[in-house]
Amino acid sequence: MIKLVALDMDGTLLDSRKREPRDFAEWVRSHHPEIRTVLASGRQYYTLERQFGDIKDVALFVAENGAVVFDNGEVIAENSMDPENVRKTLEVIKTIRGAVPIMCGIESAYMMEESLEAMTEGGKYYARMKIVKDLESCVDIDRFLKIAVFFAGRDAEKAYHSLPELPNGVSALLSGDRWIDIANDSIGKGYAVKQIRKQFDLKRDECMAFGDYLNDLTMIEECAESYAMANAHPDIKKAARYVTEFDNDHDGVMTVLRQL
Repeated sequence: MIKLVALDMDGTLLDSRKREPRDFAEWVRSHHPEIRTVLASGRQYYTLERQFGDIKDVALFVAENGAVVFDNGEVIAENSMDPENVRKTLEVIKTIRGAVPIMCGIESAYMMEESLEAMTEGGKYYARMKIVKDLESCVDIDRFLKIAVFFAGRDAEKAYHSLPELPNGVSALLSGDRWIDIANDSIGKGYAVKQIRKQFDLKRDECMAFGDYLNDLTMIEECAESYAMANAHPDIKKAARYVTEFDNDHDGVMTVLRQL
């Protein structure tokens, strides 16, 4: 019996216009209250909370690619970076051509006014955002979960394969064609789902996951009933147990969930 469903957002649950399926909230609340719904994203918690306000009291939120888990507005798991590693990582990012960093903290995200495109894109994913003059001065005012790095021109994958050396204990994850996330080695959506499984005493074969991109890989591996979207990256399709019949613009996730 499925007792947990973990869902990536962009390219998975949400369509190309960032809209959730029309009957998703009803499915969560009315049809399957016994299934724990986990919304897993590289986005900030406050952005997810704003979009899914109608189910925020019953869903679990895995934010910042697994660095933090919220349950009913409270942090139940956290994997924040060492402040010195945050400083060192910022220095590395300065050497990367075209990279625009956003520091992602528990309380807010922080970025400099460098690029209108980066600020526009960042605003889509970070409901709480502070524009600052200097990122280094922010290191000690929050607990930082990751540093998201934006690349215009959809050059993230190219940059990812030529990244300079990062501090010990820190690694990079390609989370989209414009984004690289840099955080502690141990974080990931799979790590977060594992913490949830432990907390609620759930077995792997009681868990289902849906994803489309490389930052969903560990979550796909953590759940026995795993689905790659029809529009997923080839590596995700190889890793998942199933591939959805339809893509994210044609109710790929809900077609499966309605059959549960």
